Amino acid sequence: MKTRILYLRFLLAVIVGLMTAGVAHAEVIPQTEVFGTASDGTVLHWVVYTPTTPGPWPAVLVIHGGGFNENTPTSSPESVNCGNDLAAAGYIAFSIEYRLAPPGSLAGQVSDGRFPDQSDDTRVAIRAARNDSRCNGQVGAIGGSGGGYLTAFCAGTGTVGDDRLDVGVSLSGVYDLSDFNPTPTLNYFTATVTNYVNVPATDTAALRAASPAWIVDSMIAPLLMVNSTRDSMPYAQLGDMIEHLDALGVTNYQAITQPGGNHAFANWPDVKGVALTFLANGFAGVPPPPPLPPPPPGSTTQQLLNVSTRATAGVGDNVMVGGFIVSGTTVKRIVLRALGPSLAQSGVSGALTDPVIFLYNEKGELMASNDNRLKLDGVVNPLLPPDPAESYLTATLPPGSYTTVVEGVNGTSGVALVEAYDMMPGNSRVGNISTRGDIPFPHDVMVGGFIIGGSDSTEVIVRALGPSLAPFGISNPLPNPALEIYDSNGTQIATNDDWRSTQAAEIQATIPPANDLEAAIVATLVPGNYTAVVRDAGEGSGIGLVEVYNLEL
Repeated sequence: MKTRILYLRFLLAVIVGLMTAGVAHAEVIPQTEVFGTASDGTVLHWVVYTPTTPGPWPAVLVIHGGGFNENTPTSSPESVNCGNDLAAAGYIAFSIEYRLAPPGSLAGQVSDGRFPDQSDDTRVAIRAARNDSRCNGQVGAIGGSGGGYLTAFCAGTGTVGDDRLDVGVSLSGVYDLSDFNPTPTLNYFTATVTNYVNVPATDTAALRAASPAWIVDSMIAPLLMVNSTRDSMPYAQLGDMIEHLDALGVTNYQAITQPGGNHAFANWPDVKGVALTFLANGFAGVPPPPPLPPPPPGSTTQQLLNVSTRATAGVGDNVMVGGFIVSGTTVKRIVLRALGPSLAQSGVSGALTDPVIFLYNEKGELMASNDNRLKLDGVVNPLLPPDPAESYLTATLPPGSYTTVVEGVNGTSGVALVEAYDMMPGNSRVGNISTRGDIPFPHDVMVGGFIIGGSDSTEVIVRALGPSLAPFGISNPLPNPALEIYDSNGTQIATNDDWRSTQAAEIQATIPPANDLEAAIVATLVPGNYTAVVRDAGEGSGIGLVEVYNLEL
C-alpha cells in the first residue's frame, strides 16, 4: 500500500509538472504567422513573441540583418533573445522577414529583393502590426545591421501614424550608402550596398537616394543608434547619420558607441536596458535627452575643450599625428577637422592642397576616415571646413585613447591644421591632447591652439618634445625644442627652452620630459583661448610633438 501511495504521488507530481511546463512553454514559444504579401506576391511571415500580461500592447518589430541578402527572423540567437526580452518587458514583438537581394531569396520570391523592396516590406509589417488587434496602435522597431538600416529608413520616411515607425533602435545600422572612405571592411561594405541598390559605386546619386543619412526628414521618429569602436560596420556611418540629423535641427536621437567589436544584435545584451527605456519613452511621447546635453552644475569648472595644431604634414614619419584621451565613464562626441586649402587664403604659404584625416582606436585599428567633406544644400554648419577638399569627421567615442593622422592625397605634403572639438563639454572630458608634426626648416614653427573651458582656472602642463621621439622610430626628431605660450590677445605669457632651466621642481612633480633639451611649462590658466608655439632653439629642423595635459583630472 505504501509503495502504491508513493507511486500515485509521483505520478500526480509528474502530471502536474507536465501541465505546468506545458502552460509555461506555451507562453514563451514564439508563433510564426503570415503578416502580409509583398508587391511581387511573396508571402511574408513574422515570428511573434507575446507578453504574459493583458493586452493590447505596443508592438516592436525585430528586423534581422545579413548584408541585405541572407538570414531569417530566427537565424541570430541574440535577435531571438531580443524578441523574448521585449515580450518580458510588455511589448508584442514581431520578428519580420523581408525579401532578400541576390543571391538570397524567400520562398516564392519573384522580384530581386533590391532597393526599395526591403523597405517596402518593412512598411507592410508596420501597417500590419499597427492594425493587429493585439497591438495598441503604436509600432517601433529594433534592427541590426541591414535591419538597423531599415529601422532608420522607416523612422525618417513614410506617413506618420501609418507606415512610419513611432520609435526606433538601430544596432550597427547602415546610413550613408555612398560613403566609401577607407575602413578595414570597406570591400565588403562596398560590395554589399552596391548589390543592394544594384548600381556601381560611382553612382552617388542612386546610392544617396537609398540612404537614411540623405533622405530622412525632420519628422523622424525618436532614434537610438548603437555602434562599437571595432564594429564591422564602418564606424563613419554613425557620424554620417549624426551630421544629417544635426543639419535637420532634430534633437530626438541618441548615439551610443560601445567599446569592443560587437556587431548588430551582439550589442543587445549591453544596451538592452537603455534601449528598453528609450522605447518606453518614445511610445509615451517623452523626448530623449538632447544629443548635446547642457552641462550639469559643477561639471565644467576645469576643462580642456578644443585643440588645433598647425604644422607640415608629409609622408611616412612626417605625417601629422594627433592624440587625445576621453576620460570619465560616458561617451564623448568629438568633431575632427583637417584643413589645408583654406590656410592659403589666410596667408599661409605651402598649404596642403588635399588633406585626409584618419581616426584610430587605442589598439591602432582604423575606425573612420574622411577625404573631402560633404555639405548638405541649404544647411548651415559652422564647423564645416571652408574648402570642399578639406576633411571633417564626427565621432561619438567611449572613454579611451585615440589617434588622428593627417596626410596629403597621393603622397603630397604641405602645411595643415588638425583640430578636435569637444561637442559635449558637460559630459566626460577630453583630458590630454598631443600632436606630432614636421618642422622641416630651421625657422619654421608648429602652432598648437587649445581652449580652457568652464568657469574656473585649470592647471596644465604643456610640453614640446623632440629628442625623446628617437627611441620610437622617429629618424629625424627636432633636436632642441623651444616652447612659447600666448593668450587670446597674442601676449606671450610663458616661455621655456630646456625644461630644467625654469620650473624644474614643478615640472618634476608632474610629467617631466624624458630629455633635458625638451621644453615644458606648468601654468594655471583662466578660461580662454591659448596658443603654443614650438620651434627649434637653434637652427635645427625635424619632427616635434606638442602636448597639453590637464593636471586636474
